[in-house]
Amino acid sequence: MEIINGGYTVNIGSYALKHIGEYAPSWSKVYDTQNSFTDYAGNEVKILKGLQFTLKLTTGRLTATNYNTLITALKKDKINVSCPDYTGVCRCDDIPGGLVQANHAGTRYKVSFTLTAQEIIPSGGL
Repeated sequence: MEIINGGYTVNIGSYALKHIGEYAPSWSKVYDTQNSFTDYAGNEVKILKGLQFTLKLTTGRLTATNYNTLITALKKDKINVSCPDYTGVCRCDDIPGGLVQANHAGTRYKVSFTLTAQEIIPSGGL
């Protein structure tokens, strides 16, 4: 039995991405800009709303069928995502893909994209 990517799978809608070239999760702090201010001593006071998850992915070489299925899943407004670091609803704002192989061995495509969580985890919620 072949274990791809050390067993990592990212479920994007109904598509299970198993051919992964880059997998880079991150958590960004989100601040309440309307209630942030500069205090009397000139210090910036930023109110933390919570953390937002993002996952930067680059696929491995995908067949045309897998490429088209993935692109269809990424075009949706709300994408159900499940991966080792996060489970929830995400969006994908940009889907750059390209042909990386077209020869006697077949045609393969690669896609680089970022999934961003629709909701933040409120501060103190971890």
